[in-house]
Amino acid sequence: MIVLQDIHKHYGRVRANDGISLTLEPGHIYALVGENGAGKSTLMRVLAGHTRPTSGTIGLGGHTVAHLTPTLAREHGVGMLYQDPLDFPAMPVWENFQLGAPKRTKGQVIDVIGELSYRLDACFLPDETVSSLTVGERQLLELLRLLDLGATTLILDEPTTGITPEQKRDLFNLLMKLAREENHTIVLVTHKLSEALEMADAILVMRQGALVATLTPPYDGRELVRRMFGEAAETQPVSAPEPTEFNASPRLRLDSVTLAGPKYSMGPMNFSARPGECIGLAGLDGSGQELFLRGLCGLDRMPGGTLTLDGRTYTTNDFATLRRAGVHFVPADRLAMALFPALTLRQHVALAFPERANGLDAFYQSQCVERFNLRAHPDTRADELSGGNQQRLLLSLIPDNAALLLMEHPTRGLDAGSARQVWSHLNDRCRAGATLIFFSPDLDEVLEHSHRVAVFYDRAIAAMVDRAQATTEAVGALMAGKHPDEILGGGQ
Repeated sequence: MIVLQDIHKHYGRVRANDGISLTLEPGHIYALVGENGAGKSTLMRVLAGHTRPTSGTIGLGGHTVAHLTPTLAREHGVGMLYQDPLDFPAMPVWENFQLGAPKRTKGQVIDVIGELSYRLDACFLPDETVSSLTVGERQLLELLRLLDLGATTLILDEPTTGITPEQKRDLFNLLMKLAREENHTIVLVTHKLSEALEMADAILVMRQGALVATLTPPYDGRELVRRMFGEAAETQPVSAPEPTEFNASPRLRLDSVTLAGPKYSMGPMNFSARPGECIGLAGLDGSGQELFLRGLCGLDRMPGGTLTLDGRTYTTNDFATLRRAGVHFVPADRLAMALFPALTLRQHVALAFPERANGLDAFYQSQCVERFNLRAHPDTRADELSGGNQQRLLLSLIPDNAALLLMEHPTRGLDAGSARQVWSHLNDRCRAGATLIFFSPDLDEVLEHSHRVAVFYDRAIAAMVDRAQATTEAVGALMAGKHPDEILGGGQ
């Protein structure tokens, strides 16, 4: 049993946690929910020993302490899977897995990885570098490492972000087994309320640094939303702009393009997107959509074919050249690929908008706070933000004149209200003529916001599906390898 008693954590005048008391029982699955900035991640970092509380006590196994360290938390069986995995991308899988474990040979480590991977229906190549894994694969590897280290209290921060529906089912089955059969304590920190309603024995609702409700089954979904967002909570999603006749010339055209990444290549392929279009990419993890986005912006190579952007044709996809031409990429791995962890928010804005050097604070207020509700002091470091607020910062750094937006997981780590706000902003960009191509592991998000859906299978574009035909059943069947003629008729 874990008892958190009157936990406070203050950052100056900001009360991230304001007198929180709760008890976590073995054998139970808890969902910790709340809008961005509610204090969820701070509270869990206190429990995992990565954040020292201002006051309060923590009781574990009959011992009461004022604060934990990561080592002490691990000794008590507490392990936390962060939204951005704490790994070393340049190191191979087996060396990352061995971190913090007793000394073992490489062969012994590989055997353990294989045994644990079988439980999650995962597959890792021991000598593959972690940098070549997707965010979802890195999360799974970290979860296996925590189990190997003997964690009996597992804190999972947005654990289904970036993994396939099949991996999600396997993960949930494993968590149920760990709780019901092995008496583990599971805490899911999630913005996906459907997951909380499906999995949790109790839902802990936080708001403005306080624990405002503990809900138990049978759950009322409307009551949960009201507790999270208040009486005036808006629950209707923002839909994509109404389908438009795109008569303009293509903004982007690929002709016989091949792309090559560190793990695989794909192509040749043809593709086009017009101004004002929002095109979603759907596919199981590793089907090619990640390489497609990174090839379009120049992070991965384009060995063959031509790319035409706003009438200008390129035979190479140089990142800096495409960036100057109006291509802007927003990656899923924020801290490793997009933000500078040790730089402040003010410094990020200054780097992204050097022309705003005069009046930078006023611009920060209008660009970050008012447009994206980023409620953090400009001198806050990027790595001190919650995952949701890191995403808000990232979105606020997109220049207004970006013509082609390429986005991995545009609402990653955002609560429902913030996600609606982001999609409203992105839809406005499309109405103004920008082209958006995005990938999300949430198929509902892809279907809801796309004019067309590009379905990837076996590292190729299997089909382009118009909005009217883009149902969950049709796109899901195409993702699983069904032939387009069988699903959509002979017109594809």
